[in-house]
Amino acid sequence: MNQLLEILDPKNIIFDFKASTKEDAIRKMISHMVATQTLEAVHEDETVSSLMNREKSMSTGIGSGVAIPHCSVHYVNELKCAMAISPNGIDFDALDHGLVQIFIMLIVPKNKFQDHIKTLALIAKTLNIPEEREKLIKAKNFEEIQKAFLSKS
Repeated sequence: MNQLLEILDPKNIIFDFKASTKEDAIRKMISHMVATQTLEAVHEDETVSSLMNREKSMSTGIGSGVAIPHCSVHYVNELKCAMAISPNGIDFDALDHGLVQIFIMLIVPKNKFQDHIKTLALIAKTLNIPEEREKLIKAKNFEEIQKAFLSKS
């Protein structure tokens, strides 16, 4: 899972994440990315719309407490990633109808989406392991997230 550590900037991790709905969760994560200057403010609403449109086709709440909201857009040149951890869980219309505790958001350049399909698959595969999810949910800082992912390697 080192690949996720390579794309995840510590400033884009939200601990003790709280949101009331799927859209609220997406908006808060995007607002955080704008606040950390990972995403330009001028694209905030458009990115939320792209993510919500993606959710309408099928929820990215893949089950087991994990969601990987993602979209491809023309105004980023490189992959943008954020992570949010909600120990209590948030209703995200997950495929298994459970609450989501781990969110990994990917904003991908339109012309490079195929390059990141492997990243999506790798994230889903790693977070399918209950022990790995539990380590992340309990993490309080970036070092604990690193340890959780690196212990898998």
